[in-house]
Amino acid sequence: MDDRRKNNRIDAYAVGLQVSNSIDDEPLGIIGNLSAGGMMLITRRQLQANGILQLRINPPKGTDVQAIPIGAKILWCTPANSPDEFWAGLETIDIADADQQSLERLLDHLAAHA
Repeated sequence: MDDRRKNNRIDAYAVGLQVSNSIDDEPLGIIGNLSAGGMMLITRRQLQANGILQLRINPPKGTDVQAIPIGAKILWCTPANSPDEFWAGLETIDIADADQQSLERLLDHLAAHA
């Protein structure tokens, strides 16, 4: 395990968790894996390291979780294995307490259905 990670990441790709820009509601990509402290985003945009994003995680239907707004810092971005896609590592830097609880419920849901 990578010692830099404080939280275990849960595979979220199969669920198709969509992430959108909370400012203009533009879809940004799909979450590859997710934890309380960050995510790996699969996107068609090349994101710049050290940039800041205001995001909304859109939970799958059938959960009791509403959309989760977060502030995230882009740690890295690299070309993916498929053309025109990138993998980006994001660190959660701002999340309200109520939204953190929603994120924990979403993580529990993902872990139970993995």
